[in-house]
Amino acid sequence: MTDQEFLHSPIHGSLLAVISKPHRGCWALLLAAWSWAIWSCAEYWRGNPNYSYGWIVPVLGFAYAARRLTLPQIIAGIMPENIARPILPVSIWLIGFFGIVVAAIIFGLEFAREQVWHPIIIIWTIAFIPITLTLFVCWLTGGKTLLIAELFPVLFFLTAVPWPPRFEQPITAGLMQAVAGATTALLHWFGIPAQTTGGAITLRTGVVGITEACSGMRSLQAGIMFGLAMGEWFLLRPLRRIALLFIAIALALITNLIRTLALSLWAEWNGLDAVEKIHDLTGTLAVIVLVIAIWICALALRSRPRATAHFGFEKLGARLRAMATVIPTTLQRAAAAIPIAGIFGISIAQVVSAKIEARDQTQTAPFFSVREDPSQTQVRLPRDVWNELHPTSGEYIRTRDSRLGAGETFHFFWKPSPWNRFVLLHRPDICMPGVGWESSRPPESITIDFSGHQTQLYLFRFRRGDVEVLELWGVWRNGDAVALDYQPDQVLGVAAAPPALHLEGKRRSATEVVACVVGGNRDHPPDADRAITILKSVFQYNSSRE
Repeated sequence: MTDQEFLHSPIHGSLLAVISKPHRGCWALLLAAWSWAIWSCAEYWRGNPNYSYGWIVPVLGFAYAARRLTLPQIIAGIMPENIARPILPVSIWLIGFFGIVVAAIIFGLEFAREQVWHPIIIIWTIAFIPITLTLFVCWLTGGKTLLIAELFPVLFFLTAVPWPPRFEQPITAGLMQAVAGATTALLHWFGIPAQTTGGAITLRTGVVGITEACSGMRSLQAGIMFGLAMGEWFLLRPLRRIALLFIAIALALITNLIRTLALSLWAEWNGLDAVEKIHDLTGTLAVIVLVIAIWICALALRSRPRATAHFGFEKLGARLRAMATVIPTTLQRAAAAIPIAGIFGISIAQVVSAKIEARDQTQTAPFFSVREDPSQTQVRLPRDVWNELHPTSGEYIRTRDSRLGAGETFHFFWKPSPWNRFVLLHRPDICMPGVGWESSRPPESITIDFSGHQTQLYLFRFRRGDVEVLELWGVWRNGDAVALDYQPDQVLGVAAAPPALHLEGKRRSATEVVACVVGGNRDHPPDADRAITILKSVFQYNSSRE
């Protein structure tokens, strides 16, 4: 159907008949629902680099949905008899009751999101609210034809919703070991001796650790999103879209492997310190290559252009108004009431959360600070470590004392945030085995005096080959020491956590970590007293903030 045929068709007359009576209730409802979902997911997009691509997903989804409204085969399938849908009259009292129920549901979801109760379940529930409403409006205004046409653009938003930890974490751990193993095999092919231990690669110049950021999970998730996006961009047929998706996944894994290999070769040729200089550059190049490669593959899979015309975007606004006006008046009133109820529910949830946080005395500044000492050297934290931890502030201090020897100390502080719970996953006995270190004995709890304050810390001992290290480590939430009687599944929300962890919500979630690492060997193992002395010489405790 061409533009001229459409202008003289009965469909065009039906649309023009209702354009004169625009109703904005449905569009306000959809805008409010999508804004809430985007706002909720934005915390993950901002705080988790794996989902930083999420900002572009709503833009692409809206563009694809709008473009599909301009396709002639879509409009031709919307027959006049599919537009008018009778509905029983609904009293204003029933609409009011419905608004109260909606406000209560939205309050519960927003309060649970703010307090981080089952966060993944909550975020997926919030995401499905605008998706369901949008698909319902599509069915109501255009029947099965419009519903099927807009199904992909609407569901495309789910590519930016965080994956469940019980699904994401095993994949990440598997990718870390797979990337390390594949990189080691390629290094052997280049004639470079290397050995894999867990997620670490031992080279002649040192050990290259495959962290979560280098596992390929970020490339995998971005590749899936972009593969689906390019399939829609070129309007590929279903089987070709599936083929492009598998190609995008393969390209994501290959580009990440090439990047890891390049970093390992650079570390072998120029030393470990040189890796930091090209770390971000190689990551940027890998993403650029991935995007271009997926685009080229999608271009190759594109079908021969059809001779059918499409309608210009200048008619899109009128068509959207026409679709809104075919919705019965009673539904228009209900649609107008839902955003008001939603705003009320979200506002009450925010007020209640704020009162809870104000009631609890929450730490807003770190208790530990660095002493000024000429024997200390402040070192810039590696970019991948900073991106992985996302602290509010952090210090990495190297000490060179003729009496105590060398040591490395760390200090991180996170302001109150519901996402600080995930800091607890970066415990030494959880992370160190992943980069090739083997625990030589169970953690040991000790209490030391910091400026008159009794402070509880833990001693961790690790071994890798003939090298032994001792890490003196402590973590506090809102000034209270955290015991080690928790498991990663409890932090991730998969299993019930001890109440003392205070994982829910922002209250009592300010988190602080100090650590000191000293090295040795089997003949001269690292000494705990030396680590304690170094830690106390670098940091001081400010008890006035309690």
